[in-house]
Amino acid sequence: MTNEELLQIIEKAAKKKTTKLSLNNNQLSSLPPEISQLSNLEWLDLSNNQLNSLTPEISQLSNLRGIYLKNNPQLSSPPPEIVEQGTEAILTYLRARLEAKG
Repeated sequence: MTNEELLQIIEKAAKKKTTKLSLNNNQLSSLPPEISQLSNLEWLDLSNNQLNSLTPEISQLSNLRGIYLKNNPQLSSPPPEIVEQGTEAILTYLRARLEAKG
């Protein structure tokens, strides 16, 4: 999936007020900051991709209850020990990165 295709999916999902989004099996290596536009998102499946890191803007998704990151062998941010702790730990880590960035 190209970055342009991903941005189109995010734009459509934002307009539809999507609560579940599956982006699994797309060979994604990154996510754009625009993912934060999905304010109604509750579940995000990013499994089976090639993600290196998650954009800290994901932490702005206040309704997010589940984020699935299984089989992203190159993921280093957040580190595996954070990912193993679950969604809340991932969001806390990303919030800290966003604050440091801002």
